[in-house]
Amino acid sequence: MRMGKSRTFFIDTKHWAVFFLISFGMIWGIARESAHADVAIATFTTSVADQDANVKTNIARACRTLDGAVIAPEAVFSFSDTVGEASVQNGYVRGRVLYRDEIVYETGGGLCQVSTTLYNAFLIAGFAIVERHRHFQPVSYAPLGLDATIKYGKKDLRMRNTTGQRVRISATMNDRSLVISLSALAPITFRYEIDTEEEELEIPLGQDDRRIRKGISVLVYRKKFLGSRQTESFLLYRDYFPPVYLRR
Repeated sequence: MRMGKSRTFFIDTKHWAVFFLISFGMIWGIARESAHADVAIATFTTSVADQDANVKTNIARACRTLDGAVIAPEAVFSFSDTVGEASVQNGYVRGRVLYRDEIVYETGGGLCQVSTTLYNAFLIAGFAIVERHRHFQPVSYAPLGLDATIKYGKKDLRMRNTTGQRVRISATMNDRSLVISLSALAPITFRYEIDTEEEELEIPLGQDDRRIRKGISVLVYRKKFLGSRQTESFLLYRDYFPPVYLRR
């Protein structure tokens, strides 16, 4: 058994207002809010260096949709409702996806890396989990137990904004990294860190000469801090990855 490492990241963004109403004559217009910067409350980064061109295209497309999205206090964010279906009509191409223990190609391959990166930012910001699904097997771009797979119409990532203020999403990608940051008008009261504990489980699959990756149980904890003082640590959930035969 070993403890995973906790990570917290921060990035500044700019805040823009949307509409104002001039009461005389009921005239609508567009204005910019005060030019002060929002406060970054969480950032998470995953590597795209080893992803192929089509996957990067899909990740960049999803980032453009997510970037600037605002989540009201106590509102439930839905990845599927925000990003939409990964279809050709929506600008997505065929890319690699992990389906159970196999690599296959389908339209929108790469979106699970976006949902996973966003999920980790939400965890660091203290959002509450409403719906989250793990992959059948571990993924290369996130620590064990900290992935979030999506499938439009079947599996969604939904998180509740518990910060007490509106939160804005910033999503950017370059040739090496996907970075998702969350910002708000003011710092949040508490700081959060995520820890994981992993345990390999001996579960025989059969007596032959094939190589087996053992089953893995992962406990995911969230620690809560007020300043430098830890006030709480609680189990969020337990993930289990079953044993599989490894390809030669």
